[in-house]
Amino acid sequence: MNETATILTTLATALLISVSARAEPLPALDITSRLEWTAVGVVNAEGTKGASSCSGTLVAPDLVITAAHCTTEKDGLLSTLHFVAGQNGTRLVADSSSVDIFRYPAWAYASGSTKFRFDLAVVRLGRLIPRDKVRPVPLVPAENTLPKIGALLGYQNAPDKSLHGRFNCPLSQNSFLGVIASDCQVIGGNSGGAVLVKGAHGWQLAGVIVASKEPEGTALAVEVNDWLRGHVSEAWKREAQRLANSE
Repeated sequence: MNETATILTTLATALLISVSARAEPLPALDITSRLEWTAVGVVNAEGTKGASSCSGTLVAPDLVITAAHCTTEKDGLLSTLHFVAGQNGTRLVADSSSVDIFRYPAWAYASGSTKFRFDLAVVRLGRLIPRDKVRPVPLVPAENTLPKIGALLGYQNAPDKSLHGRFNCPLSQNSFLGVIASDCQVIGGNSGGAVLVKGAHGWQLAGVIVASKEPEGTALAVEVNDWLRGHVSEAWKREAQRLANSE
């Protein structure tokens, strides 16, 4: 291991052990909160029998952010995913299959304890989800120092699908590594879920839940970065062009 990798591994370990554990996983949200946060949905491996699901966040009418490991199966990379917004049991607000999946370039080549830092993916949807049905979540501004408290939202691998989360999770940001730790606990299905912070203009997406520290199960997330911002910017350009063409 070279010197840079050693430093990164040491910093990652220090960040992980600097937060204390919360005793229970994210609780189910009440109906009012679930209706407010339909943009945080379920990401399914469409057509893959027995595949577990992840979470994802709608950030533009045709774009979802999730974790890169949510776009894989045992035999390799998935070519198709399905996003379900506002799922509550058998009910849903909107859904769409993907037409393309983009994974953070460094994720394919990273290994070991540093791979989690690049665990990001964007899913382009084949069918737009109208903004009057589901309001996309804006991204936190670049080079923004995060507040010490935020929200973690995501689904769980359970038969009765409903959104879980907390709005009082302590956050520990390490901009050098590009990661966020929280002592809120996460479990299977929360991967790809949202780390949100509240700014002057409301809640914004600050990170993507990608892993947990065992045995406590405390959350580890990757910060929103310029690669994600570039994809989101292109998605809104497509939306602007679509609206212009429809006039």
